[in-house]
Amino acid sequence: MPPWGNANVIEVGIAHQQLTRFTATALFTAAGAAAWDTWWHVAVGRDTFWEPPHLLLYAAMLAALAAAAYGWHRSGEAAWRRLAIVLALIPLLAPFDALWHRWFGGAEALSSPLSIWSPPHAAFVVATIGGFSLLLPLIRRDADVSARRLFGGLSFAAVLASLLFLTVPLQPTGPHALMGFWGAGVAAAAFAGVLLIAGRWLPGLGGATLVAALFLLLNTLGPEGHEANLSAHDHPPAWLVTFSFLVPALLLDLLKRPPDWLRGAMAGVLWGAILYGLSPRFFRPEFQYGAADALIAIVTSLLGGGFAGILAAKIFPPTAGSSPKSASSP
Repeated sequence: MPPWGNANVIEVGIAHQQLTRFTATALFTAAGAAAWDTWWHVAVGRDTFWEPPHLLLYAAMLAALAAAAYGWHRSGEAAWRRLAIVLALIPLLAPFDALWHRWFGGAEALSSPLSIWSPPHAAFVVATIGGFSLLLPLIRRDADVSARRLFGGLSFAAVLASLLFLTVPLQPTGPHALMGFWGAGVAAAAFAGVLLIAGRWLPGLGGATLVAALFLLLNTLGPEGHEANLSAHDHPPAWLVTFSFLVPALLLDLLKRPPDWLRGAMAGVLWGAILYGLSPRFFRPEFQYGAADALIAIVTSLLGGGFAGILAAKIFPPTAGSSPKSASSP
């Protein structure tokens, strides 16, 4: 069968746009369900595989997989084929995840890094990031600038949420803090890197701020958006977390001239200063930490943001514009 049957160019373009938007919506729904599932494990516990977040998660993933497979079948394009193959890996992880919880449920207590880094969880997150990364070039071909901006923003927000989820065991005020306050730089690198690329990739102004806002919306579904604590640590207030993401994002959108390593460093240090410099004021006494620890977090956030800026410039050079034909990768 020729690509998209006997449809003309306009019909093909419309079909591609609708299918891409549907796939992006389904994947973002799955990302929201994953955040909800994390909250469910904290607040309710893992009572059964058939809990509501799991059902929504896998239903949304199957919808995205069906759309990608249909796009591959109708168009024969390698882009849809790669996306379908990556998304097919995710439902296959469901039995593995169930067995892992049955065999190693005790080792995967919420106080253990394995609650984040267990093989099925890590594989799911990596496959999700891969799915969105493969979807972005398809979104980029959408003729509607507003649609490219919306669905591209949703994709980058989900990638950011996935990366920050993987950094939870390293976050200084998280339940594990494996690297102490030095771990702040890892999360800062993920934050700054995604926003730098998104700000250049998305058409129009305010791309980084849009992604930060969509990420915060997604974050309300997880434990950080509720009162549930993972273990013996405290959370900064929601308004402080909001400022720590939106203020650096605004900075990145306003300052376009400096090189990426400098913009990333500025975003990282601002994020670290707001989040780790001010959080102790709102922590209970048993969770307080000193100025030296806060300084370590701020400095490592600066370094992490700068390093992310170097990588961002390599992955998506400043010369790459935001037009659909300027690049084929995120």
